[in-house]
Amino acid sequence: MPNLELLFLLPILGGYIFLTTFYLTKFQHSRIETQRLIFNSIVASISLLFLSYYFDKIILKNCFACVREFGKSLIPFKVENFNLFLFSLLFSYGFAKFLNWFLPRRILMWYVVYRWGNEFEKLYHESMNEEDYKKKLIMITTDSNKVYVGYILRISKPLLTQQIEIVPIVSGYRKSETKKVQFTTPYFTTYKKLSKEHGFDFTEEETAIILPKEKIISVSRFYPIVYKEFQEQMQLIESNN
Repeated sequence: MPNLELLFLLPILGGYIFLTTFYLTKFQHSRIETQRLIFNSIVASISLLFLSYYFDKIILKNCFACVREFGKSLIPFKVENFNLFLFSLLFSYGFAKFLNWFLPRRILMWYVVYRWGNEFEKLYHESMNEEDYKKKLIMITTDSNKVYVGYILRISKPLLTQQIEIVPIVSGYRKSETKKVQFTTPYFTTYKKLSKEHGFDFTEEETAIILPKEKIISVSRFYPIVYKEFQEQMQLIESNN
């Protein structure tokens, strides 16, 4: 027979499972301190306990009585409130999965990024969700002065992912003295030529480059027309000097 004091761990565990399964809360709660996570799990468990109680009384008891009774028959002992606490644990996971399915993932991810994300993550998210292809382009500089211009393919776990996947259009480096960008590798042109002349078909996944987040030191939007205009103006200034 289970210890009565340990029974209270079941709904608390359910609260923890809910917070780390529901998209709206899982990413933020995967990186907060332990004491805060335990407190939030207790608070969530109280609400989930009430929800599971009324779900059992209103829906299972009236509409799925046979399922309810079958579940009770699987428990070989009788302890007051054990069935409720155990059901609360199972309900927490199922309810989180239901919300993930029912609520649009795109909206949930948007809220997570803009509520808890840093400026880098907000820019990544904005770039990924631009409808205009030209507005998707960003320029990333790494700590080795390597520069990539392309668009973000995937950030599967905002706030947690230790890398991003970028489909490069062109890459180069920043000159150590002036920090000016010197492009050296035209990915897009090369892929297009190989596809036309040799019949190679490249998918985004095959051309994507994985960059560790800790190696990225700067990120900015990249507009080819604006960049070209700046380059022409700089050349005029240099020629006049």
